[in-house]
Amino acid sequence: MKNKDVILLNKKFNEEQLQPKISDVINLMEKIAPSSLALPEDKIGLQLGKENTTVKSILISLDVTEEVIEEAVEKEVNLIIAHHPIIYRSLQEINFSKYPSSIIRKAILSDISIYIAHTNLDIAPGGINDILSEILEVEKIKPLLPLRDNPEFGIGKIGTLKEEKSLEEIAKITEEKLKSSHIKVAGKLHRKIKRIAICSGSGKDLIYPACQKKAELFITGELGYHATLEVKSLGLCVIEAGHYETEVVVLPFLREKLEKEFKEKSWEGKIFQSKIYTSPYLPKNLSQVDL
Repeated sequence: MKNKDVILLNKKFNEEQLQPKISDVINLMEKIAPSSLALPEDKIGLQLGKENTTVKSILISLDVTEEVIEEAVEKEVNLIIAHHPIIYRSLQEINFSKYPSSIIRKAILSDISIYIAHTNLDIAPGGINDILSEILEVEKIKPLLPLRDNPEFGIGKIGTLKEEKSLEEIAKITEEKLKSSHIKVAGKLHRKIKRIAICSGSGKDLIYPACQKKAELFITGELGYHATLEVKSLGLCVIEAGHYETEVVVLPFLREKLEKEFKEKSWEGKIFQSKIYTSPYLPKNLSQVDL
């Protein structure tokens, strides 16, 4: 083999080393949010695409919508990492005029792969509920509902404030820090609170664990009318801060983690955080959305 051929082969090898495959990104995500932490039956991992595809750039989003795919195309992204699964229930039909088939079709036509980190990202150390606890200054946190086979980890968090605050004060802080558009409060506003249970997204399955752990307040994304009536009857105050608002806090964390890993490995490709407001509910500030 001639020296020129060796140089060309080395150049090609080095270029390949600098361009990660989707499988490489999956390995990174396994470090950040191990799939072993996901709840049974959760739909996580690579939902669309193939592992040996070379990654150009990555877009991180809470949801995958048509607008998010358009954003990915505009930024020349070919891998979306999202929190909410695009395929959650068994598909009974593939009708391109209906969700989620319309999203899947648009992603395929745009040559975009989709990777999901759902309950594993909720539960992981430094994941959504840890971030939420830190933002709301809840300390000495422990899992609210420990995993049966790995009690060090669990769903939700339980912890305490450094100093007691009234429910009204905590509600105002929550609304301000999470920029929540749909905050709902149940309980006596003057009641002093110190012990708080937290669950991002939907928290209706954690009502009794919160009571058993002697929480005085349950902060979650959404609970529902009848579940809130039940919680009030158990003597627990509630703040519903919005499903979207309690989970979107993870996007900057995930972007920073991936950027750090890409830099350390000298990988090519950019990590973008989606600017699309994907909540189905209109925000207070209507300038956030395209009406």
